[in-house]
Amino acid sequence: MKLKRLAILAAIMLSAVNPENANAETRSITITDPNEGHQIFTDALNAKKLDVLVDIYADDAVMVAAGGKEIRGRKAIREFFAETIKSIESIKLDTVFRLNYTDTVVFRSKYTVVFNTADGKKVSQSTSGIEVERKQPDGNWLFIVDHHFGGADYVDFLKLSK
Repeated sequence: MKLKRLAILAAIMLSAVNPENANAETRSITITDPNEGHQIFTDALNAKKLDVLVDIYADDAVMVAAGGKEIRGRKAIREFFAETIKSIESIKLDTVFRLNYTDTVVFRSKYTVVFNTADGKKVSQSTSGIEVERKQPDGNWLFIVDHHFGGADYVDFLKLSK
């Protein structure tokens, strides 16, 4: 019991010394250069590292997945990736372009994902996405928008989003 009280007291003292970190969430990865975001995402998805996948998204991030479904917030993004990594075999992603504006970077990606269907078939799908990263107050870059088909030709997008 004394140890528990001591731990609580230590936490209170630390938050008084540095109140910004009192409620700070520990992330499994830090992106100090926005150009690393795509590679970190690709490596994490291929290795099925759920915590890393979730930790590269801001708390208020929005993702647009197949069917135009909007996924908002890290909790929903975690749920999405927890299911997605079960069927993903691999992804190859290339950055087509990027546009920097102060604390925000817009990317267009081209990628091919290989996944297994419920009936055991292997399917390969290629398309183009649009992603946006924003620099956080702590210097970390996080994805705030991830539109899986945002860079695709509209006709192709309609086929992919069914």
